[in-house]
Amino acid sequence: MTSTKQLTRDRDTPVEKDWIAAAREMLIEGGVAAVQINPLANRLGVTRGGFYWRFQNRQDLLDHLLLDWESSNARHFLDRLAEPGTMRERIDRLIDLWLEEKQFDPRLEAAIRQWARIEEPVRERVRIVDLGRIRAIADIYLEDGFMPDDAEARARIIYFHQIGYYTLDLCETAEQRKAMRPHYTRVMCGYD
Repeated sequence: MTSTKQLTRDRDTPVEKDWIAAAREMLIEGGVAAVQINPLANRLGVTRGGFYWRFQNRQDLLDHLLLDWESSNARHFLDRLAEPGTMRERIDRLIDLWLEEKQFDPRLEAAIRQWARIEEPVRERVRIVDLGRIRAIADIYLEDGFMPDDAEARARIIYFHQIGYYTLDLCETAEQRKAMRPHYTRVMCGYD
């Protein structure tokens, strides 16, 4: 007889994270349709049974992929803005997040948005995250004394610009992006 402890699924084990990381790469490489149990198990060099030990089914894995996105890209975005500082310091930290691409993966962002185009529940989750991000940027402008409509407009311009940048997949080098930074911040934020 197997003990209850052995049957408990620990969602935070390194092995669990390996499954989600591999599924994330499959999502980025081929979209949500590419995230399938057998290819995922093959990628990890394990059996299908290993999958079912950690996840109830494919939908459970997909739900974890959304949570992974929310706890990485979405969370880091909000965390950078929540740190204390002037408006400029906080906006600069957000721009750094986008330019560094360490805590914010634009490939994952694009893959999640593609997925949202075909599945309504995902679209709604993305919409909620987008609204939260825009609100966080607008709050910085409000705290700096901007009128509510102006704060909202500036937040949208900054956010829509960056999401559009990722959507267009411009393939600029890091150096090209950094060279454009002062121009973007001057035009969109009003400072060099």
